[in-house]
Amino acid sequence: MLRSPNIHIVAFSRRSFCSSQLVLSGHNKWSKIKEKKGVNDAKKNLAYTKASRDIITAVRLGGSADPDKNSTLAAVLRRLKDVPKENIQNALDKAARRRDQRGEDVIYEALAFNTVGLVIECTTDNGTRTFAKIREILNNHGARLAPVRFMFDRKGVVKVLSSKEHDDHEARLEALIETALNNGAEDLDELGSSDTEVEMQFTCAPESLGQLTAALTEPGVCDTLLASENIFSPIDIDDAAPEDPEMEAKISQLVKEIEENEDTKRVWLSWSP
Repeated sequence: MLRSPNIHIVAFSRRSFCSSQLVLSGHNKWSKIKEKKGVNDAKKNLAYTKASRDIITAVRLGGSADPDKNSTLAAVLRRLKDVPKENIQNALDKAARRRDQRGEDVIYEALAFNTVGLVIECTTDNGTRTFAKIREILNNHGARLAPVRFMFDRKGVVKVLSSKEHDDHEARLEALIETALNNGAEDLDELGSSDTEVEMQFTCAPESLGQLTAALTEPGVCDTLLASENIFSPIDIDDAAPEDPEMEAKISQLVKEIEENEDTKRVWLSWSP
């Protein structure tokens, strides 16, 4: 009679031990899956935000939200095949609204999580309302208004497409680059290339943006102008980049909410994921 309770206790202890191990293992697996999903979602959000910016810029440059009437927009949409149609339509609707937006241009500077600088460009007809909304979004995400302009350089950027379907494509590309260098371009990058076209980006001093854009859009120089704008370029992008995937997801959500504000034109970050 004394042995049976002891046997029962040992058996119960083993079952309890095995159960706790299974729960712990499942928890670790779920945490890893959740973390990976958070990182992937953050990257998707940033990709969709970039796509939205490209569409808005194309509508502003081409003057229409209809790709049949705007070759710049049509070229941008060709490159966004992996972006959901709903996101593209939302960006087109937003671009159409902002195209006719009137008001004062304002810039806000902010610091997120004590490491990442943000420069937020807005157009507003009510500065008090816009300031309050931007501050509210920042506060909700643990960020704050702060001077961060020292983290950025001001540069002019022109992006163009050059078609490969011309028989003299290589010669035309060389002429494009030479024209850029002769009209203020300080640097160039090939951003992408397909079987039919190549995308080039030229940077210059802000005061040279108009001259460079005019030169590259002369007949026969490039096929499509994708962007022409003065940007805030991060000075030391590697040192500023957060290494924590959770931090990346938080910043991605912060940028997403700022971008969704109707008065926001553009958000610049002191790092790039």
